[in-house]
Amino acid sequence: MRNRLVLLGVLLFAGVMAYGQQPMKFGHINTQEVLNSLPELKAIQTQMETEYKQKEDQLTTMQADLKSQQDEYVKVAETMPPAARAEKEKSLQELGKKVQNYYMLAQQQMKAREQELKMPLVKKVQAAIQEVGDENGFLYIFETASSMPIYRSAESVDVGPMVKAKMGITTTK
Repeated sequence: MRNRLVLLGVLLFAGVMAYGQQPMKFGHINTQEVLNSLPELKAIQTQMETEYKQKEDQLTTMQADLKSQQDEYVKVAETMPPAARAEKEKSLQELGKKVQNYYMLAQQQMKAREQELKMPLVKKVQAAIQEVGDENGFLYIFETASSMPIYRSAESVDVGPMVKAKMGITTTK
């Protein structure tokens, strides 16, 4: 029994030592650079510009309507009875708030829409990074665009070209 424990201990120690002798492999990547090189991104940008223009046109129409009503009010305000003037001012304030709310909502919608459209691309890049990491034995792959890595050794491998190759992206310089 004791011999078995000693043998098991020796084997376990030898396994740990053998694993410890393998060099740890680290890599780095700028995922934004990879995303920007995807051909699908251009289609998303075009779609976002179209949707942005639609929202902008709607906002311009709303602002023109508000301005028109304000101009009309200024012309007749002096002749209006106080109750009617107060009612019109309240109406103009509500319309102004409606325009502001539309602007804020449109911004939120556009941001959410952009994230929705880009999410499949982000997942595609993440999957390619995972495959490159698994295939090449990387222990960690760090994002260079974030401020996390303070030091990067010359031993660290830029996996961006490998990920681009895995995704079939060709770059021209």
